[in-house]
Amino acid sequence: MFSDVDRLEAAMSFHRERHTVLAGNVANLDTPGFRPMDLERAVGPTTVPAAVTHAAHVAGPAEAAYAVSFDDGGALSNPDGNAVSLERELAKIDANRTRYATTAELTSRRLALLRYAAGDGA
Repeated sequence: MFSDVDRLEAAMSFHRERHTVLAGNVANLDTPGFRPMDLERAVGPTTVPAAVTHAAHVAGPAEAAYAVSFDDGGALSNPDGNAVSLERELAKIDANRTRYATTAELTSRRLALLRYAAGDGA
């Protein structure tokens, strides 16, 4: 049950970090030669667990693994080499915002169930 909350927390962290990258793309809309970036979840294990060096130690939080990627949508459209498309970046930001909000709502509901169970249904 707690692993669900951990996965939801990792998803919220990913979407928060992706929003930062996408907002940076919009901020560099007029920067000559700028190529927009995006975050993707890495293929394979999504987390790298910390090593436990002693049996009495508790494992620390795992670090999220993200891959930075670039997709110019097929061709650079500006003569100055800037590949940022405002419409494409705003669409990505809106989709990312929706995913973050959905994940936050799921997290809230999961935590409400845990609070209910911890209070013996009261």
